[in-house]
Amino acid sequence: MYNAQITRKNKGAIMILIDRSGSMEEEVYFEGRTMTKAQALCDAVNALITEIINRSHRERYVGDYFDLAIIGYAGDKAESLLGSGFKRIVDVSTIDTPVRIIRRTRRLPSGKQFDTLIERREWITPFAKGRTPMGEALKKARRMCAAWCRKHPDSFPPIVINITDGEATDASPDQLRTLASKLRSVSTNDGNVLLVNIHLACQYDTPSPAVRFPSENTPLPVNRHSQLLYDISSTLPSLYNNAIISMQGGVPPFRAICYNSPISELVSLLAIGSLGIDQLI
Repeated sequence: MYNAQITRKNKGAIMILIDRSGSMEEEVYFEGRTMTKAQALCDAVNALITEIINRSHRERYVGDYFDLAIIGYAGDKAESLLGSGFKRIVDVSTIDTPVRIIRRTRRLPSGKQFDTLIERREWITPFAKGRTPMGEALKKARRMCAAWCRKHPDSFPPIVINITDGEATDASPDQLRTLASKLRSVSTNDGNVLLVNIHLACQYDTPSPAVRFPSENTPLPVNRHSQLLYDISSTLPSLYNNAIISMQGGVPPFRAICYNSPISELVSLLAIGSLGIDQLI
């Protein structure tokens, strides 16, 4: 299980669920400047999309190796941030690659600031307003993954990465467990959907220590939210073991949860979360 090679015939799929609720307006320090969590999250996800496209390059064209969906959730709905229809997972070979020249102000450790112009591909833009309908996002993800798996029965199963800084406002803990279980039960012949949860720490609070991809006996922060996210996350297959052990040690199997994660670690956590596609292409 979890060893199907990713080819043009048997594609891979990544779905990223993005919390866009009002709490994402909080300011953080990311990549040399102060910005909102929403902006930092967009920067990290745009970088991941760029990396997925780069992995798919074959000489002069982008190969038909991956399907991708970005789902933003806020207020009372979850909606696609790519393509023209929510139910469609987008083939990366068909994604437009908009390049913007943007001015960024950076600050050196000495406190000196300077402006720089950079080229950056941006498919999604920041948004932060309203409540946190995580339950709706999990429902939508299940429907999309089920449809995708029916079309690609012999492929590596979809990887779903949920990034949030808060609790669901549209589902009780038990309801969220049920919704996540239904999502994780969707499968191809190679295994079940992998659900990875990344919880972002608050910048100005004093949170519990960060927990990244814990082993079975790793202690969690003593609060109901950390235990809930642990419960709804997948147990990672062995292909993830070497990368996680290299990062932090530990004894597999590892759980697909990162709790109280500093925003500065988001890019590396996304890279590990999407590891399956990197190792199998």
